[in-house]
Amino acid sequence: MSILVSAVFAVIWGMNGSLALPGGWRFLALGVVVLVTAALVWLALTFQRAAAHAPVRTGTPLPNPFLTTAYRVSVGAMLIAFPVAARILTANGLEDAIMPAAVIIMGLHFLGLVSAFRSGIYAWVAGAFCLLGLAALFLPAGIRIAVLGMGCAVVLWLGVTPLALGFLGQLQRSRAPA
Repeated sequence: MSILVSAVFAVIWGMNGSLALPGGWRFLALGVVVLVTAALVWLALTFQRAAAHAPVRTGTPLPNPFLTTAYRVSVGAMLIAFPVAARILTANGLEDAIMPAAVIIMGLHFLGLVSAFRSGIYAWVAGAFCLLGLAALFLPAGIRIAVLGMGCAVVLWLGVTPLALGFLGQLQRSRAPA
């Protein structure tokens, strides 16, 4: 499920960033976004099919990370922080800082996902999003959306890569003749 969720958010960010690029770069970036997204969706669906046919393990199942308090608080705080930050920045004439602020807020929300998903990769994603948002504040306003959109897509792709590679390794081992 994490691969699919990451793919959905990465395609949104990637398309946003791609469409902000000029001319031929726009189509090249869109092509990359579509190809990477298609690969991740294929991988997520393959993983889901393999999991459906895997033997059921006995014992205490892990909690659904999407139902944990950490996840709910993290997402809830993010959803509240978006309009508050946008309002404060707009009231102070800093509309160009809204998108970088949104990326920083989104980055901070990943810190709550560390405990929800029991994975330290989300700390790396949080740091990368926050650094990207901060760096974008120093870029000319005309290129911020392209940099933020493509940058967030790349961070999400890199964040899901260890999970994807681990799954591919498991899949190859399970299909290898005994």
